[in-house]
Amino acid sequence: MRFLGMVGFYRRYCPNLAEVAASLTRLTNRKVSFNWTPECQRSFEQLKQFLSSDPVLAAPDFQKPFILHTDASDLATGAVLLQDDDQGVLHPVAYHSTKLAKHQLAYSTIEKELLGIINAIKKFECYLYGGAHPIQIFTDHNPLTFLEKNKYSNQRLLRWSLSLQPYHLQVKHIKGRDNVVADALSRP
Repeated sequence: MRFLGMVGFYRRYCPNLAEVAASLTRLTNRKVSFNWTPECQRSFEQLKQFLSSDPVLAAPDFQKPFILHTDASDLATGAVLLQDDDQGVLHPVAYHSTKLAKHQLAYSTIEKELLGIINAIKKFECYLYGGAHPIQIFTDHNPLTFLEKNKYSNQRLLRWSLSLQPYHLQVKHIKGRDNVVADALSRP
């Protein structure tokens, strides 16, 4: 289901997506028993090929703002760095996901979500540091929209918040169901 959600996010780059994904889409119906057929495998392989083909990743344009979607799960963090093209269509520039270390598994939800932002900023630093435009960060964890206020009693959050000060960030909330790519990247 998550895989189809992520593929759906890039439907404009996948010719005949509905037709190619039909056998997999059928498996999401609760009334149908899950039976992975050779047809399902072919669909899965073809969709993976669509996602890794040339038009999916865009070259960064340092004259335009970057948009970052992040998410964290109980086991990992994930992010996708995006930019608008000249027609206002979002294109991914880079992806990142990382498994949480053993000690990070005990972090609270807000700590994991902020760690997802920290990991993404570090990974994409070559694109983001010193940019002329604010970086828009979309997260499905609403408390992080108050990141700029630095009013954390938790020392770890305060330290991480301070480490982000060199960047001009605009943290915005996005509904979890709309954060499909970062969500898929944060899941094992």
